[in-house]
Amino acid sequence: MRTNRLISCGAPASGDAGTAVPGAPIRLLGECRIGTGTSEVALQYRKGWAVLAYLAVERGRRHPRTRLAALLWPDLDERAALTNLRQVLSNLNRAVATAVGDGVLQIDRESVRLCPVASAGLFDIDLIDAAGSDGGPDRRVAAWLADAGTLLEGIGFEGCEEFDEWLAECRAWFAQRLSAARERMRDAAAAMGDWRAAVALARQLVAQDPWNEGHQCALMRILAEKGEPDMALACYRKLVHRLQGDLGEVPLRETSELAERIRGACRRKAAPRLRAVGAGQLLSLGA
Repeated sequence: MRTNRLISCGAPASGDAGTAVPGAPIRLLGECRIGTGTSEVALQYRKGWAVLAYLAVERGRRHPRTRLAALLWPDLDERAALTNLRQVLSNLNRAVATAVGDGVLQIDRESVRLCPVASAGLFDIDLIDAAGSDGGPDRRVAAWLADAGTLLEGIGFEGCEEFDEWLAECRAWFAQRLSAARERMRDAAAAMGDWRAAVALARQLVAQDPWNEGHQCALMRILAEKGEPDMALACYRKLVHRLQGDLGEVPLRETSELAERIRGACRRKAAPRLRAVGAGQLLSLGA
């Protein structure tokens, strides 16, 4: 994505720190974080997350200080805005250097950027497209994908229209990429029989887009293959209720046919048990 907009942001969302991102010490999806465990570093200024996220997304080019200052502090005169930006950059540079080393942020008197080489792979957003692409499920990556939130989750400033537009565009863009990565990892986990990861990712996709019957069918198939057809059919009944109650519609034919196949498998599996029970009752009556 390329844009001329910069964001300003609020504090990172509070709550659980979330699942650690394998190999990425800087987290921008969900609760923002620099470093992991005992090496985690806090930012002094809330707008430091704005600068960091923008530079990470808009990597590879230099951003004039005057432009950043004007967009982050639109109500201040240029001198005051540049002073604020200088303080934010100083704190941000120290935090990043402490967590991952020097050379990631490149700051001079006129402009700022992230070094494309030094910053490669440091951010969780850098790992999305590779997740699940090798066909082999990684439980740590699967857990992170199931837990990953939106870009700068819970962050925003009133009165920053350009920020709101930029952030909305980026959130939609990353949501699409996360969804594709979750689908890849879900399918890879299911193929390898890693049902815990497959179910977690399938449920995350359904929660993200409950009207997507493709996601619903995938969850039903995984539960049925896992040996929980009753749970699969419960998901189908919930979908039917939601569609009828909210939209006045019925599931697609493919979804209904899948549910019927699962029911048929349940009946075939139950039939031998019923015959065995019946034979046992006849024997007891004849005794």
